Amino acid sequence: MGSTDRRTVIGGAREAQGYWRLTAGPGEAHRTRTELVSGAGKASPGRALLSIGQLSDLHLCDTQSPARAEFLDRWADDDSPVKEQVQAVGTYRAQELLTVQVAEAMVRALNDVGAGPVGGAALDWAIVTGDITDNAQSNEVGWALRLLEGGPIVPDSGDPGRYEGVAAADEYFDEAYWHPEAAAGSVDRPHRLHGFPDAPGLLEAVRLPFDASGLSMPWLAVHGNHDQMIQGTIPAGDVRDFSFAGLAARKVIGLPDHWSHETIAQFCQDVDECRIDALRVWDSLPSRPITVDLARETVSRTEFIAAHFGSAARPMGHGFDSSARQTGRAYYRFDHGPVTVLALDTVNEHGGWEGSLDVEQFEWLDRELTAADRERRYVVLASHHPLARLINPRLPDGAGADRRILADELSAALQRHPSLVLWVNGHTHRSTVTPHFAVAGGTGWWEVTAPSLIDFPQQARIIELLRSDSSVLTIASTMLDHAGSLPWAGGVRSVVEMAGLSRELAANDWQWRTDDLSRHGRAGSPADRNVLLPLPDPFPR
Repeated sequence: MGSTDRRTVIGGAREAQGYWRLTAGPGEAHRTRTELVSGAGKASPGRALLSIGQLSDLHLCDTQSPARAEFLDRWADDDSPVKEQVQAVGTYRAQELLTVQVAEAMVRALNDVGAGPVGGAALDWAIVTGDITDNAQSNEVGWALRLLEGGPIVPDSGDPGRYEGVAAADEYFDEAYWHPEAAAGSVDRPHRLHGFPDAPGLLEAVRLPFDASGLSMPWLAVHGNHDQMIQGTIPAGDVRDFSFAGLAARKVIGLPDHWSHETIAQFCQDVDECRIDALRVWDSLPSRPITVDLARETVSRTEFIAAHFGSAARPMGHGFDSSARQTGRAYYRFDHGPVTVLALDTVNEHGGWEGSLDVEQFEWLDRELTAADRERRYVVLASHHPLARLINPRLPDGAGADRRILADELSAALQRHPSLVLWVNGHTHRSTVTPHFAVAGGTGWWEVTAPSLIDFPQQARIIELLRSDSSVLTIASTMLDHAGSLPWAGGVRSVVEMAGLSRELAANDWQWRTDDLSRHGRAGSPADRNVLLPLPDPFPR
């Protein structure tokens, strides 16, 4: 596919049960947003100070792991009796067994970009804004680094002779899940209610080894909540032996039949909020045997950081300081010409999927921004969580004077620093662009949030920071589609075919049904996608 200023993905034929087939559509032109400039200000292409690719929320998923909780997701379906209480869960998607193939297809697409579509400069590097893994497992981290750095990859776990995830229908059938190779007479809800297709041979194809391309450019890493915590929310050390959930010999498959709807809703909420009483009953829930795999061990923050110091790393550590392998400090500074990138660690290690900062990092950030103001450097913040999602105050018992820095306090501090021009992040799985207006003589700044590779539209961004001669900076954002086949023709013989299938399945997620794919809730509006974002140059020449 490639950059969406040339070609887009649109809904094609729609089948009787509402299932969308995808096809190629015309390119989407860049729109100019002028919230941060006066009527005379214009977004004008200038010299590129920075051109990068942004990937976010890869969620490389070991779908055969016993640490996963797919069985909870059905309670957020539209016809769930507890939908109003549960709202969203996010522990199962039909396309999640194809995350490795999607990531490879996106790496290929980014390698083919060559230059920014607005400024015309070659891409300097890429940045991955968190959640490269889905369940903080060692094997998922290994897959991510192999995909981004290149080399042979085996996207399999457990029994080497068969697929043991919930998509398999031979040994264990549950109608809530999509079964691409369901046996005759075993019709699941995705097939029956939503017209999902068959994909013969998929459960073998997704496990086949291949040579990962690797990014052709250096890339920087950002720490996300799914990179440290089980299911992205449960701190492994909070519950006795829960850090070994991925190493279990049994996989939980459901909730007790005698539980009431009220009990089910409360349990879903308790797991989401990491309440210990809910996690302690995990081993008593209905389960089935599964093959043990020691590569599914939960990684710590220091182990996650250390994995980025392999021989193929460019730059070494992918931004993390070498001392972070011992300290676990996952925030850092990276300079590129007149631009300083300040990568934040917004993961609250005490649990919960929303973010916040610790006090030490907050003070470091203020010092770095003060230095950038003095040195007249343009600052790009990078984090996993957006500003508005820094709402997690969770602390361990007996925390004393410790506290977490939340959105309002951080926002007030950022307003004091004219050097800040851009903040890139992810986490929400939605394309959004948010202006942050100037106060106390500042210039304001733009926040650009990338979608996820696991959910529709499975896109990345190309971001260019341009400086013109008119005292105006322009941030150009262009969405990038991965190289998966379009339309999907029914095959699973190659990575691009499987990535094309994944995009189509994601477009038809029954919890995100829409009658207009161009208005899909995760894709954003045209003003959130291909945009030119001018703002006053805080350091005019």
